[in-house]
Amino acid sequence: MNNIHHQEMVKEAVRPKFYGHKAIKSKTVPLYPKSAEREFQRIAGAYMRLLNEELKKKLPAMMAEYKRERHGDSRFDDSRDLDSKLRRLLQEVADALEQRIATFGLDENVKKIAELAKGNSLREWKKAVKDTLGIDLLDDYYKGEIYDEAIRRWISENILKIKSLPTETLGNMRQIILDSYMKGKSIRDIQKDIQEEYNVSKRYAQLLARDQIATLNAQITKLQQQDAGCRKYKWSTSHDSRVRDCHRSLNGKTFSWDDPPEMWYETKSGRVYTGRHCHPGEDYCCRCVAIPVFDLDTVNVPMKQTTGSER
Repeated sequence: MNNIHHQEMVKEAVRPKFYGHKAIKSKTVPLYPKSAEREFQRIAGAYMRLLNEELKKKLPAMMAEYKRERHGDSRFDDSRDLDSKLRRLLQEVADALEQRIATFGLDENVKKIAELAKGNSLREWKKAVKDTLGIDLLDDYYKGEIYDEAIRRWISENILKIKSLPTETLGNMRQIILDSYMKGKSIRDIQKDIQEEYNVSKRYAQLLARDQIATLNAQITKLQQQDAGCRKYKWSTSHDSRVRDCHRSLNGKTFSWDDPPEMWYETKSGRVYTGRHCHPGEDYCCRCVAIPVFDLDTVNVPMKQTTGSER
């Protein structure tokens, strides 16, 4: 917020909560949006099941073509004819999946997930401000263009990400069949390899859900805190066995929003720094959160106006 008069009002309203200190950490730790992650994983899983259903319809035809090639019934003595037929059959899978997307409502589901994550972030932010500074926030302020633009961009990117999952999966399955042809593998072995490829893609879809919810939560958190004049934050992990060593070492430490810490991973030879600098939630599948540190000199939140009787 840029209104100088409003900022002075906010400072006077929250000054008692600082107890003479220049900066104070939030009394509450923002909760990671687990419900949004679960919903994204549910949608991603349902989408992958659609792919599996369409794939199973064409798998007998693909195996029949493979068998025909292996037994020399084709006019060609290499895999070119098989490749051409596989491309056609897999394209039919992709086309059928595209048609089912319309009834699946992928776009609307992704939008709902984004709103769920945004709602969680706003609730946690309001709680942090109320518990720490003792004031209530204007709800409508966080429906502004700066937040809407971040949400729209995230929705658009993730619709494309989910829709692109089958393209890579089907491409890998085609290559599995072609490689199997050159190695002389049995149909049973090919079917096992195709199922494993599907399982890998399904697991990736689940990881994508976690990664992208964390990314959105990190984007909204950064916007909220910087807009409120928070120059710094304290890193907080999810405090479970899945926390990576790098993030565990950052837990409880204070960082500037202008200077994120560098990520690293452990090897037998010691730490290897990646060159990537990340705030909480920005690293791959990171469920860490940023605890706001409020600065009296810069604090400027969209405070609700109160009447004399309400003070």
